[in-house]
Amino acid sequence: MQSEPPEPDSPQDIEVADRLVARGFWRSLLVIAVIAGGIVVFKAIRAKPSPVDGSAAPAPVPSQSPAAAIGPVSGIAFRDVAETAGIDFAHESGARGGKLLPECLGGGVALVDLDLDGRLDIVFTQGEPLEAAAGDAAAGRGGLRVYLNRSRQGAGMRFERLAGDEALIAGCYANGLAAGDVDGDGRADILVACVGQDRLLFNRAGPSGAPLLVEAPLPEDTKWGSSAGMLDADADGDLDAIVANYVKWSPAIDRAVNFTLDGVGRAYGPPTGFEGTTLSLLVNDGRGSFRDATAASGVDVRNPVTGAPYAKALGLAFVDADRDGRTDILVANDKTPKFLLRNLGNAADGTPRFGDIAVPTGFAYDRDGAATGAMGIDAAWPRNDGELAVAVGNFANEPSSLYMSSRQGASLALGDEALAQGFGAPTRRFLSFGLVFADLDLDGDEDLVQANGHLEPEIARVQPSQSYAQRAQYFVNRGGDSVPLFVEAEPASLGDLATPAVGRALAAGDLDGDGDTDLVLVDLGGRARVLENTQTTGHRWLAVAIDGARAFGAEIEIEATIRGARVVQRRTLSPTRSYQSQCEPLARFGLGDADGATRVTARLPDGTTVQHGPAPAGRVVRIAPP
Repeated sequence: MQSEPPEPDSPQDIEVADRLVARGFWRSLLVIAVIAGGIVVFKAIRAKPSPVDGSAAPAPVPSQSPAAAIGPVSGIAFRDVAETAGIDFAHESGARGGKLLPECLGGGVALVDLDLDGRLDIVFTQGEPLEAAAGDAAAGRGGLRVYLNRSRQGAGMRFERLAGDEALIAGCYANGLAAGDVDGDGRADILVACVGQDRLLFNRAGPSGAPLLVEAPLPEDTKWGSSAGMLDADADGDLDAIVANYVKWSPAIDRAVNFTLDGVGRAYGPPTGFEGTTLSLLVNDGRGSFRDATAASGVDVRNPVTGAPYAKALGLAFVDADRDGRTDILVANDKTPKFLLRNLGNAADGTPRFGDIAVPTGFAYDRDGAATGAMGIDAAWPRNDGELAVAVGNFANEPSSLYMSSRQGASLALGDEALAQGFGAPTRRFLSFGLVFADLDLDGDEDLVQANGHLEPEIARVQPSQSYAQRAQYFVNRGGDSVPLFVEAEPASLGDLATPAVGRALAAGDLDGDGDTDLVLVDLGGRARVLENTQTTGHRWLAVAIDGARAFGAEIEIEATIRGARVVQRRTLSPTRSYQSQCEPLARFGLGDADGATRVTARLPDGTTVQHGPAPAGRVVRIAPP
């Protein structure tokens, strides 16, 4: 049975229906707008920190650099003279396809005068296969490579390989190293941080005047040493040693972690899958015999909740951070909080004591409260105003850090101001290792330079914005109260410094005797670069050296009139900084247009102060402690 057709709607019904349709239309638009707004907010939230393959670090939204409004800035050009100078060192990473973690982190260098001729020699650390196959030519050839400086001023750099250097500590995977006179004979000895037992070499005078390096015993320590440094930790006039150890590691542990980039095949992973460890502190008896004071001294920092050691240390620097007259220890840890080990003075038995104050001072974490993938580290007073700055090179997608000090009453406070000071945004996409403050243009303000390079050769396959080899970066210090303080120099102005490398160690010092700072950069698995500073600014310079082991940790101040203004510059005399590196063991100052310093003051680690008086430009002032 068919139903009757509906009757036509009345005008009133049509009007009501129209109102309902209109109301539904506007309500629908409102719902659509709310949904669209929610999608925008959701995407914005997702864009804030998102995980990055190969690192547990957050990847914050890039911020506009404060330096972006400043026009292009030129840096100083560097020329790679390694080949013409006789430096043929090629780093051996030991990589043979197994993707064992030490293979991607090694490559140290020290600038040190081994033969007492007044010129800086170069010592490289060498790796080797960690699990060598039969017939591998690199097996057992890890250790040291030594190049003696034979340069003559004005004639270019020239180096000569030390005969027999491959046999010095053969068979160890060598990483960072420290150089200093530990046995009191006036010659710099060498301590090498290794995967496994660390090694010590005394420097004796050979029959022809060349250094004769002889191995000496160290306390047993089978941890993975990454960097090493020397300081007078107990202020007794001789050099003690500290080794930065990375993670608890063995090939079996590494294979069990089994990190991958994309779920297929092994890759070099972050340290988050490995247990932490402790630093090692070795106290010297004055004759180069060391005792292990790690536990007694307090440098074995532990997780306050679990009690487990959680150092994953890669970089070391020494400075009196809290201005109490004692040398403190700065430690760059990879994905665990950084350490600021305050020197508390000696215990009753003479053992140095340290306490970690990184958390209360603000140094442990970055500006977002995260533990970064910290590698290289250095400290300076870049504004020449007495306020300390600590720079830290971090993992890719994490800006490098720049902690600037301030006083909150009598307490030290450190805040990460990298973004505000022009050092953050330009460094974000780089993976940074070696990092040093140095007045490269001799204008009286310390610049910043960092070596970059990724861990993973295949990184561009999963992160197209990344590359394995990366160019170094040079940040010009604009001086005084400038904001931002640092501006990245145009890569085109830097010469061979801007040539991409898998950068690791970076050391600074005057290799050719012309007064300005040259650089040595280690390229993981590649040829080292000896980068001659070619600046032609006409600016003057002054360097200050202190005789004897009491030099390390000394604070040097000079006063000069630069560009019509009174300027007081300060340096800590310590070669241990950057990453697995030793820089020249003196304090170098740019003087700009000044004819010299009106005052030179040295404060030694034992509290002794030495006044030198006026010093003309263009010379090395040598201070003999009383």
